[in-house]
Amino acid sequence: MRMLDTTISDGYGNIVSPEKDEVIRLFVGTSENHDTSIEKIYLYSLLKNTNSKIEVTWLRPSMFPDWRRQGWGTPFTCFRYAIPELCNFKGKALYTDCDMINFRDIADLWRTDLKGKPFGMVWDALQMNNEKWVNTDQERGWWCDSVMLIDCAKAKDWVDSIEKQAQWKGTYKWYFMEKIGSPFKSKSEKLVQEIDARWNSFDGADTAYPYKKPYPMDDKIQLPLDQIWQVHLTALSYQPWHPKYNPHAKASHQRQDIMEVFWKYNYEMKSLEKIGDL
Repeated sequence: MRMLDTTISDGYGNIVSPEKDEVIRLFVGTSENHDTSIEKIYLYSLLKNTNSKIEVTWLRPSMFPDWRRQGWGTPFTCFRYAIPELCNFKGKALYTDCDMINFRDIADLWRTDLKGKPFGMVWDALQMNNEKWVNTDQERGWWCDSVMLIDCAKAKDWVDSIEKQAQWKGTYKWYFMEKIGSPFKSKSEKLVQEIDARWNSFDGADTAYPYKKPYPMDDKIQLPLDQIWQVHLTALSYQPWHPKYNPHAKASHQRQDIMEVFWKYNYEMKSLEKIGDL
């Protein structure tokens, strides 16, 4: 593990000073018991790269028993929007999906300057928007909430109550995203601070690269492993633990260098479990 620097860059040239004895409040969206292996690998990778204190809350379906989840892409899709209220609309919180591997001190992300905005997210340049945006400048592109830094007080004006979210018909995620301005990036930047895309690299690609038509399916701009700060294993077919809620066929991941890290950490984590250190 490495010691924290006395000053931290947020990736955009903004220097943020560390706070004494701060605790990173990390909320992780996950299933009830189908993502256990990646949960452990993700947590293991986080702890390898930081000396900061991390308070982890796993957002599982059992934590939200009364929520309607029809139409969600995962068992945890919309739980992330409950975070500001779970924090009593105070302080800061960090959300990520569980299917990630960390390569850089998460404190660097935690200390990103939101410049007074409620949210910090990576721009997903290839997000395919619904049919009303076809053949418009907004056909592709959306804020990606799988890594989201939140000012809980400022977010209060933009998220509905947990009670209301729980009974939402459809997927609250899409309503929320349009509410804050997606897919209009320039309009929504009043509320969302863009985070360096290396914090949410989709399967090793540059998530925010400004692609033009014809949009690539597989030939995406790839980041070298040493330039990825956090990889998101988001393509369900490529996930090596293959959760049971995943309806897609299994396929080999195209980035074998990332898979080598996955299996290396999996081995190290299991070895530590055997001796009772994890």
